[in-house]
Amino acid sequence: MGNYITTYTGKHFEPTNPDPESIRIEDIAHALSLICRGNGHVKTFWSVGQHSINCAKEAWARGLSNRMALACLLHDASECYMSDIPRPFKKEMPEYRAQEERLLEMIYEKFLHSPLTSEEQAQLKEIDDAMLWYDLKNLLDETQFGVVPDIHIDLDYSVRPFQEVEIEYLELFCQYSGEETSKPVYLEDIVDAFESCMDEWSQFLNTKTGEIISVSDDPGLCDLDEEMWDEIENEDYYVKLPDQYELHEKRIMEAFTETCTGGSVANRLWKALSSRHPYRAFKDAIAETGVRQKYFAFRTLTFFRMAEDWCREHKVRFFRKSDM
Repeated sequence: MGNYITTYTGKHFEPTNPDPESIRIEDIAHALSLICRGNGHVKTFWSVGQHSINCAKEAWARGLSNRMALACLLHDASECYMSDIPRPFKKEMPEYRAQEERLLEMIYEKFLHSPLTSEEQAQLKEIDDAMLWYDLKNLLDETQFGVVPDIHIDLDYSVRPFQEVEIEYLELFCQYSGEETSKPVYLEDIVDAFESCMDEWSQFLNTKTGEIISVSDDPGLCDLDEEMWDEIENEDYYVKLPDQYELHEKRIMEAFTETCTGGSVANRLWKALSSRHPYRAFKDAIAETGVRQKYFAFRTLTFFRMAEDWCREHKVRFFRKSDM
């Protein structure tokens, strides 16, 4: 193993020798949505990402600048690479604090284009401390002394799916920074595209919008398709989905046949697959043997695995609707 961690988007990142080119907002949003606040010492799961979102919203509600709201969103971003260390322990770790400050300054430089001023640091600390007061009260029932911090947002400590937090984090990043990030795609939409693909048609994912489009391989048939092909060829945010040949449905049919334990069913399906027209014969055979529904469930499950592999290969963020 090298002196690096592998991030969600596949970057090899060295926390003690960070390269700003390897810092990705997608990695930060994903990791912080999965890291539990307070080392897990909370009544219910509450992520560093949720805390960061609240800090950013509070900065915005106070009428501070987009830059300040973005700083609040990013103030714990180093934990994406260095984990979350409790404050009392961190005070006894000068080397850790130095590395953290260096990395955080690099993150600010990358996304804010300059370090925070002393005034900005003071504003951020005030907001962070206020949120800590409420985090301790709501997540641990710990009695807090002194003046109750005045905040300008409604706090909701409900447990949320990490995917929702990740998406909201990225949306706020876009709002405060003006930068665009790739939109996540639902695996169900990719599977639907796999199941509906046809000869002489190509399908593409628009990574900016998360939309899947179909265009004729003969753009001369339709002016709209011709315009779309021009856009696809001139923009780098379109990624081609596998076509029928690349999906290898016959392999899926063979894999399903291998799962059939009944000798007569398996024999009937193998015979169909070795016929002159295997696709047509196989579909007749699964209907005649009563396994049609089982085959299409198997096929869909296989498409889900293929869709996930495709997304990972092309660095596309994905979710399942059933998880949201």
